[in-house]
Amino acid sequence: MSGDCIYLDANATTPMLPAVWDAMRPYLTESHGNPASAHQVGRRARQALENAREQTAALLDADPEEVIFTSGATEANNLAVFGLAGDPPARLACSTIEHPCVVEPIRELGRRGF
Repeated sequence: MSGDCIYLDANATTPMLPAVWDAMRPYLTESHGNPASAHQVGRRARQALENAREQTAALLDADPEEVIFTSGATEANNLAVFGLAGDPPARLACSTIEHPCVVEPIRELGRRGF
């Protein structure tokens, strides 16, 4: 992973903006397709996902391939910590008040020679 990362999940308990809810409503209430599925509902979900990726990339002046959606904070933090760590030996800094989903990958990197 190269370049900068931007964390867009301000807080797990932050309510959705009404415009986001309106955009997501069909996928949360009616069309429950898995974007990895080959059937018609899955293909529609995949198209919606790719449209969202392109729109997000345009807002960030990025390429769509640079936009990675994750299922939540743990996955995003693991991706950031492991993806940006580089190769050992290197030094990492971590605060004692970090969330466990940040501390644990840092500890694992410590076991790997960081």
